[in-house]
Amino acid sequence: MIKIKIQKKYDERKKNAKISSLLEEQFQQGKFLTCIASRPGQCGRPDGYVLEGKELEFYLRKIKARKGK
Repeated sequence: MIKIKIQKKYDERKKNAKISSLLEEQFQQGKFLTCIASRPGQCGRPDGYVLEGKELEFYLRKIKARKGK
């Protein structure tokens, strides 16, 4: 059960939350660029995070340049 005070915080944050257009585009395509953070052989599953912001822009430029060759 969430307290009323905490629920108000969540509601306020929802109003101001914005998703970048590049990230929305990835949602629509069903493909995400991610960075795998775990080292091979260390665990049975890959750990990582979804790329966003300047890091996402950087890798999209790299991919686009590579496809152009």
